[in-house]
Amino acid sequence: MTGVKDFDLAMDNGVRGGELITISGQSGHGKTSFALWLTKQIANSGVPILWFTYEMNPWYLKEKFVKMGVDLTNLPVYVPIQHSENTINWIKNKILETIERYASKVIFIDHLHYLIPPEQEMNISLLIGGIVRKLKNLAVETDTVIYLIAHMRKLSMGEKVDINAVRDSGLIVNESDYVYLVERLKRKEKKGKLEEENPFFEQETNIAKIQLSKNRRTGRLFFRLFRVEEQNFSEVESEEYSQYV
Repeated sequence: MTGVKDFDLAMDNGVRGGELITISGQSGHGKTSFALWLTKQIANSGVPILWFTYEMNPWYLKEKFVKMGVDLTNLPVYVPIQHSENTINWIKNKILETIERYASKVIFIDHLHYLIPPEQEMNISLLIGGIVRKLKNLAVETDTVIYLIAHMRKLSMGEKVDINAVRDSGLIVNESDYVYLVERLKRKEKKGKLEEENPFFEQETNIAKIQLSKNRRTGRLFFRLFRVEEQNFSEVESEEYSQYV
């Protein structure tokens, strides 16, 4: 169970070993924050977790958990101090090591594009698709749940966030059992007092829209709104939805 009741129910009571889950969204919209909050939720239930953080030093990852109000002495989350390699084999060895030492069951990888070799001539879409397929196979082989954070391409004016906007390869979605899309919502506000002088502008909010956009297990797709404060996500009452969507 991930701690989000509606999502857990839609996934037939939670995630299972062998599943690959992609979290995507535009830069700065809270993909990593959502992953950290899920980590907290799952770890608090006693499930050991392994984190691969290529985007930040492990010290900063620790500070983010502190900001969330997490008691680090009781948090079963393990992070390699040095991410010396970005190969699937290195990740596999670390997973096997933490399974043996700590019985880790859930893996987070932040993020997919760090696993691309720096020098490669292969078509980027096929290359990324191959990497994601290896991660899916790794989840099955190790009987773990792998959460993979993936970037979203820049959207055109007026274009909505959807599953087709995951960057570089449709194979990411194809290989995933579930796909979450994270979007920081904006609210329209007026600039001035006189209506003819006050075109609307979009004011950023602390409201995140989390959309379950692929669900291989039951097919149920929907979204929920969350208020984000100090890296923590709390669900918004449905009566407030009209303010944001």
